[in-house]
Amino acid sequence: MFENLITSQIKKQEITLEKWLKKHDEANPFPHEKVTMQENVKFLGEDSDLGTDVFIPKTIAENEKLPILIDVHGGGYLLGKKEANRLFCAYMAQKGFVVFCPEYPLAPEKNFFEILEYLTATINAICLKAAEYGADGEKLYLCGDSAGAHLCLYLAAIKTNKEVAEAAGIEPINAEIKGLALQSGMFYTTKFDQIGMFLPKLVYGKTWKKSAFFPYINPENAAVTASLPPTILITAKGDFLRHYTVKFSKALLKADVKTELIDINKIKLPHAFTAMLPENEHSIYANDLTAKFLSENN
Repeated sequence: MFENLITSQIKKQEITLEKWLKKHDEANPFPHEKVTMQENVKFLGEDSDLGTDVFIPKTIAENEKLPILIDVHGGGYLLGKKEANRLFCAYMAQKGFVVFCPEYPLAPEKNFFEILEYLTATINAICLKAAEYGADGEKLYLCGDSAGAHLCLYLAAIKTNKEVAEAAGIEPINAEIKGLALQSGMFYTTKFDQIGMFLPKLVYGKTWKKSAFFPYINPENAAVTASLPPTILITAKGDFLRHYTVKFSKALLKADVKTELIDINKIKLPHAFTAMLPENEHSIYANDLTAKFLSENN
């Protein structure tokens, strides 16, 4: 009964998202004159069900190699789609990145670890073929909003800490991750709140409390935060997970991770505003700082 209720709510939210996207895209056309978009590139082979959108700035020189920015969309693990982030990806491409936005399988059909495995394989394939898109496969940055930020965090933790990788049972990404941009991150998934009350079993599995990975579900675990790359976090008044970002930024500073926090507190802005509403003046401000932070950490 509970799973049926969740499925019903997801379908309603998917309809709401589609309506919003249609209206938003009509009001904010894609900047085709500035950015080339290649849709649904199958980096894992043509038999793959899911593709990746690629965004290349038209100002790129013939033999230039720009850094890679992987953008992982949000949606609470249960919904969401890469198309919601297209304007954000186009904006970041104009800031000097070749941006790759992969679709990924969702819960409960796939669990947290299977999603991480899929993203790892996709990112490895992207880096191998980076030169074909004017990108440098050795300059890799990860960016994500909400659940996407959570995924980026753990992709980085698996890369930097063998202990976390072994507990997850996942091989790390091949390339070094130069930096992270985490927008409205859904960092805490087991608190007694609207997320933690229902999500863990759907995402980590029914026996999640007995798993080898259980200690590392806490993002403040020293093994998770140890040796993370430079990280910029973005939130705002109005973001219902603002307290997550503020709390986690303190944990990163305590762990001596190079950290920058953008917390816009003079105006209410929605959750994941930088990814979903990149045309907003406050999003532009935050995204410009994000591009600067990442570019300076190479």
